[in-house]
Amino acid sequence: MMPLRHLLKNKLLLQKHYNVIEPAIDLWPFWMFEENIDIINEITEEEDKQRKKEEEKQQSSTPNFNPGSYMRDMNNMSNKFK
Repeated sequence: MMPLRHLLKNKLLLQKHYNVIEPAIDLWPFWMFEENIDIINEITEEEDKQRKKEEEKQQSSTPNFNPGSYMRDMNNMSNKFK
């Protein structure tokens, strides 16, 4: 395994997701490269948290389409009327 593999991986991810060209990255001082990676990681974490919140909200607002749950609900409702 390459000792600087994580640096290469970060460079490739910057190129792929943020359209930063390699010669521009090579001109950055190392501290700037690290800072950009940290900021991108923070942005990604925030986006993931927001996406998870939206998924949970959507799941809670979506009715359960399980037929077994309909029968249980009907039995519970019929017990209330007796």
